[in-house]
Amino acid sequence: MKHIFFAIMLATMASTAAADINRDCPQFTVTGAPHYQPRPGDQELCRTNYAVIHRCDVRAPVAVFEHLTPAAMSGPAKRRDNFRPDPDVAPQCRATLADYATVGRTHDRGHMSPAANNTQSDQIMSESFLLSNMVAQVANNNRGIWKQLETWTRDWASKGGDFYIVSGGIYDAGHPVTGNGLGIPTRLYKIIVEKTSGQVMAYLMPNTALPVADLPRYQTTVAEVEQATGFQFNLNKLKH
Repeated sequence: MKHIFFAIMLATMASTAAADINRDCPQFTVTGAPHYQPRPGDQELCRTNYAVIHRCDVRAPVAVFEHLTPAAMSGPAKRRDNFRPDPDVAPQCRATLADYATVGRTHDRGHMSPAANNTQSDQIMSESFLLSNMVAQVANNNRGIWKQLETWTRDWASKGGDFYIVSGGIYDAGHPVTGNGLGIPTRLYKIIVEKTSGQVMAYLMPNTALPVADLPRYQTTVAEVEQATGFQFNLNKLKH
């Protein structure tokens, strides 16, 4: 009986065990996972088409890594809005649909790895709707300026090259928290790297409704994003 109980405990631990991005899915990062100080319960997760650093206390990703290719954008899979909790996230850290219901119509379940970047198969498309890939994003931001940034990134990547992207929410001190404990990011960021040329572009913006035409105002430096996130992305290793 003791052996059976021990086996069950090991299986339970394995089901919520975090991956290690550098070991298990380094293909999504251009220079490896960033250096950062994890908080209790934080996890690294590998998916078929992206990787995640998930922060426990806000129940949301703080970095989502993609290797964007033409195949990722031009596959046969169609969008299906099957939003759902991620079973690989520890239960006490896992966002639920009920969490997002508390923010109502003012906030979306905002993809960090967009559905349109995950079209290779139905499985890959479905994985993009795990809540570990979502932040509570102001609706007009998600459907406006952020969508424009995503579209522009795909347009750029479709012209060729070797593109890596990292996106996430930033939870500044005093950030809002819903009644169910879901954190609402105060800011959002995206870093776009074309590895072949070494060209890097970074964006940092508030999680508010913003005019789409103002997108150039929010272009910034990787150093500014690193200061805001606490991550060190190691992009100085790129060859220029």
